[in-house]
Amino acid sequence: MDHSGQVLAQRQIADKSNEIPAFQPLLSSIDLTSALITADALHTQHAHGTYLREHGAHYIAQVKANHPSLFDRVRHLPWQDITLDHYERTRAHHRKEIRRLKTASFAHLDYPDACQALQVVCWRMDFTTGKLTIERV
Repeated sequence: MDHSGQVLAQRQIADKSNEIPAFQPLLSSIDLTSALITADALHTQHAHGTYLREHGAHYIAQVKANHPSLFDRVRHLPWQDITLDHYERTRAHHRKEIRRLKTASFAHLDYPDACQALQVVCWRMDFTTGKLTIERV
């Protein structure tokens, strides 16, 4: 889907399969040159990153604990020493949210052509329950 909401391609996933083997066939019908591809954490696969870079695309890969060594490397970047790039406070839907964004550049992270990491930290206070949640991505 592009930013206007237009569906560029879709594909049925085979029974007893998942989205991973459908990734490259789905994107093969689209010109990826200079495109920025985002996908959920399931697609943080070396083969997917390599495929995208070979086709001239850029990508944002979500790194979660299902890739423990990559997750550990990104988590241990010196985030506390990195300057805050963006700060936003919003109040809506019976909650207050604060989002902070930091970016870190590096020479090598053992992921296809990766040279930058983003960290988003979101604090949410639900006014109805009083519950505070903090999410770090």
